[in-house]
Amino acid sequence: MLRAEHLSFRIGQQTLIDDVSLTLLPGEFTMVLGPNGAGKSTLLKLLTGTETPQTGQIWYGDQPLNAIPLPTLARQKAVLSQLLSLPFDLNVTDVVMMGRYPYFDLNPTPLDKQIADDCLDSVGMLGFKNRAFASLSGGEKQKVHLARVLAQLHRQPGDEATKYLFLDEPISALDIHYQHQILGLVSELATHNMVIFVIVHDINLALQYAKTVILMDQGRLVGMGHPNAVLTESAIESVFQLKPYFMTHPETGRRVMIV
Repeated sequence: MLRAEHLSFRIGQQTLIDDVSLTLLPGEFTMVLGPNGAGKSTLLKLLTGTETPQTGQIWYGDQPLNAIPLPTLARQKAVLSQLLSLPFDLNVTDVVMMGRYPYFDLNPTPLDKQIADDCLDSVGMLGFKNRAFASLSGGEKQKVHLARVLAQLHRQPGDEATKYLFLDEPISALDIHYQHQILGLVSELATHNMVIFVIVHDINLALQYAKTVILMDQGRLVGMGHPNAVLTESAIESVFQLKPYFMTHPETGRRVMIV
């Protein structure tokens, strides 16, 4: 479980996160939505320890985040940010192997190499393992970085610890086929004692995949709960300044938004 209480974060006179409290449970695929500037990425940075809140506290399980040793945290938590480029030249396998750094000292073991291959295969990039990372398209880079964080949280036999996966717009550069493939993969991961926090912009994808939705605006939580309860016509109109319409998918029966 991840618990945050009364988080606030400011830069100068601007409040980016305003008294946010939440609880994220393993097994619940949580998606975060809101307009640009709502505070989504800032909240992710606070929950991962990249930034420190001016007020409030964060717990992973029963431990304060700032009290967990970094080597331990590196095996429990992985983050995929929006930044895809790298300042140095690596091939695809080298990038994925960065996720295994917490598990070996100088050289990766055969097991680390197999895990890297398996994670590349899971995102459809195994055939690119020897390619230069810089030569890839934006969508291909996104999938390689996803393989990296999956490699970081890969479970060894007997490892039942809660894992924490944070993804900031992980499908923004992907075509519709891979969007659904990746979200299906992440949704499956949530069922294996994993807390998953994913920032997206597509409300219909949240309606299809999320078990829990967080709707943000101006640094505050507008709503948190089941997608159908949070993503209402009035909430969407208030937050996004447009009037949505909903219909029922003819095959699945789920809600679909049109504008």
